[in-house]
Amino acid sequence: MIKIGMMTKQDRLKAEMKLLTAIYAHEVFEGQTVRQGKPHCCGKVIDLFTTNVTFRQITIGKKVFHLIEPSCPICGSRIKANCTLLA
Repeated sequence: MIKIGMMTKQDRLKAEMKLLTAIYAHEVFEGQTVRQGKPHCCGKVIDLFTTNVTFRQITIGKKVFHLIEPSCPICGSRIKANCTLLA
């Protein structure tokens, strides 16, 4: 168990980013309104928890969704999110 008080600021930011990634990934990869395709590049599916990610907001009706755009750990390119409306 890690105590938050003992974590450095950089470690806290990494932990917060992983938590946001987990929350948003559940929303867009398993959601009922918007479904994001699994990111892949260089012939591999990208693991969202081991690479840098950015979030892109989209609004549908009055609800805001956060799409996940990771960078490829092999070539370094940013992978644009693609999504489908399920409504």
